[in-house]
Amino acid sequence: MQQTHDIRPSKLLIMEGMLMSLAFVLPFSEALVSIITVLIFAFSWLIISPKEKYQSFRKTPLPLFPAGIFILYLLWTTGTHHPANAIDEIRRNVFWLLIPVAVAYLPLSRKQIDRILYALALGVIISSLVALIRWQFSESIGITDIRDTTLNPHIGHSLLVNFSLFFLLLEIFRYREDSWNMRQISQLAGVLFLLIFDFWLHSLLGLLTLFATFIALSFFTYREIPKRLRKYVWAGAVVLIIIPLALIGRELYRQFHTSMPQPAQVAKFTSNGNPYQNDFSKTLRENGHFIYLSICLPELQKEWNKRSSLKFSDKDANGFPVKSTLIRYLTSKGLTKDSAGVAQLSNDDIRAIREGFANCRYVPERMNLSARIYQTIWELDAYRSNGNPNNKSLVQRWAYTRAALSIIAEHPFVGVGTGNEKAAFNEMLSRQNPKLRPANFSHAHNQYLNYLVTFGIVGFAILMFLLIYPLFRVGKLSVLTVLFLLTIGIANLGDDNLQTHTIRTFFALFYTLLVFGFANSAKEPAGNFVSNNNHQ
Repeated sequence: MQQTHDIRPSKLLIMEGMLMSLAFVLPFSEALVSIITVLIFAFSWLIISPKEKYQSFRKTPLPLFPAGIFILYLLWTTGTHHPANAIDEIRRNVFWLLIPVAVAYLPLSRKQIDRILYALALGVIISSLVALIRWQFSESIGITDIRDTTLNPHIGHSLLVNFSLFFLLLEIFRYREDSWNMRQISQLAGVLFLLIFDFWLHSLLGLLTLFATFIALSFFTYREIPKRLRKYVWAGAVVLIIIPLALIGRELYRQFHTSMPQPAQVAKFTSNGNPYQNDFSKTLRENGHFIYLSICLPELQKEWNKRSSLKFSDKDANGFPVKSTLIRYLTSKGLTKDSAGVAQLSNDDIRAIREGFANCRYVPERMNLSARIYQTIWELDAYRSNGNPNNKSLVQRWAYTRAALSIIAEHPFVGVGTGNEKAAFNEMLSRQNPKLRPANFSHAHNQYLNYLVTFGIVGFAILMFLLIYPLFRVGKLSVLTVLFLLTIGIANLGDDNLQTHTIRTFFALFYTLLVFGFANSAKEPAGNFVSNNNHQ
């Protein structure tokens, strides 16, 4: 699909280096991403003149289809009620235009594209190592959540990790006829490190995307999988489905396997003879233990104030009452909420409560993937119990989804327009969720719903056409290209990834390189819709 241009090798080499630099800094810095993208756009006109680009466009317009998304944002500013927001949206989405125009008609070879992909993988590995180092010094730099260790938002970083993992894995198979060498060993080490890091990061969306992408790929490549191997492929797909279900099932059982005891089964007095408060009408739990049983506030206050300079009536580091954090923490350890329970807490436990950790499993040193799943289950149970959606990630996402669907229903055809999205969500959320604090207002964490809110059915159909139509015109896609599209396509169901600068740039860059840059590469069969590319 690319046009051939007479370009001096030195200029093309410089452009390759700039593209490698852009790929490398994606997981590091949005500012560097912007600067390098603008430099690439400016330098591209020195490589291919405007006249040559126009001629290429007339012959093969498909590579510039993604640039049409920027035009869509421009057109939908008509009638905007918030010009400042509209200008900001235009500024942020100009990269849909800059990257395809700069990259689309470059005569890059497969080896050159591979080097750009390796630069991305190297940047992701180094930035992930930086995240691990930051976690080792988390206390001194004020990080309490593993997901805050990445230099970019953790969901976006997990998508870069997933794609880099897929690329390195495919590179190993591209050399499958060779004996193992340092190159393949390095690639395998990169795959294993990124896979371990994916689990360590506790990004549930990133892991679910990783599993779902592998499962979906087995469908795309089914006809080309040898019959003798199909049972193993499907067995692997089943395992990938079972793993998250098993983890979720285990946490559900641990939380809900006990039933509320009868009043006669619960102690009425502490060991000091003071009466307990027992509320049998409230079923909220911590690690399967009921929060509102066996509470003696006078003993809690007296014993806590002996052990902490942060008093019982104060607020913890997260702004919640120490009293409620202490009660939840004691419950999570299966301790009574009295002087005896507080006496059994270690100094590390006291510090964790002061820092706002309401469950012993949430403490950074103990936090793992199972605890992250449990945290989500607890948030849902707490919302069911008290109806408060604030600071509950999944519950708030549902509120945003409901608001988005309502906005779409009110503006079905052309949406609310560029720049009006924030006001539309704020108005709808305040109407539908009076308990949700304005500080927690946001847009839908679903890219497709956000596009429907902004552009309506008409604009959304145009946008999808701009991205999907070229895929059917370039011929069979490489396995890597399909993995790339599946990774972003699936992840966009759980977050608005293309609203972030890093992932928007990542998608525009590698959509252009993989879909159109691989178009003239030699291929080997690998499925009806995919093909693998021979090493050149």
